[in-house]
Amino acid sequence: MLVVRFFFLFFLFFFSPYLYAQESIRLENGQSYDPSKLSRVFQTLHDEYDNVILFRTILPGAAPADYFILTRKTGQLKAFVYNPITEKLSLKALSNVNLDMIWKNLVQNELFTMKNEKDLANFCALKYHIYDSYTYEFIILSKSDMKVLSYYNPEYYDEVCYGLPERKKVINSASAFSYFWKQN
Repeated sequence: MLVVRFFFLFFLFFFSPYLYAQESIRLENGQSYDPSKLSRVFQTLHDEYDNVILFRTILPGAAPADYFILTRKTGQLKAFVYNPITEKLSLKALSNVNLDMIWKNLVQNELFTMKNEKDLANFCALKYHIYDSYTYEFIILSKSDMKVLSYYNPEYYDEVCYGLPERKKVINSASAFSYFWKQN
């Protein structure tokens, strides 16, 4: 009986933290959280949630695009849409399954650890053959860190300038956001 208690306590002490631990996301290649670089709405989201991922497609000469936002707190996910012109933040009605699929896509595509496009060494003879195209922008916030990922027309450059797996990952991540936002 004493042996059974010993093994039970041993299991409880050493393995229970792993069983009940929340999935921890480590943000790499970013900088320390600086609220002065964010709007008041984004600061509020940061204060309320453990992780905040903002996505938008920037078009040159167009009005500022809406942000599609995914938040996470203790494993619970929520989605929002933020219009920077009206400063309106709206809850987006997505199922838990869809929210979970977006989150898993972002983790699988290593969005939390990848570098910004301008920080990657890449020689490409066709690099400047297009102008005034779109940019995918992700702003990723954790409690202590933040980073911005900005990729200029990654579909085009993925086709003509081989060698950057980050582009494919950004394309996949942007596709997940776009697909689920168009569904509802």
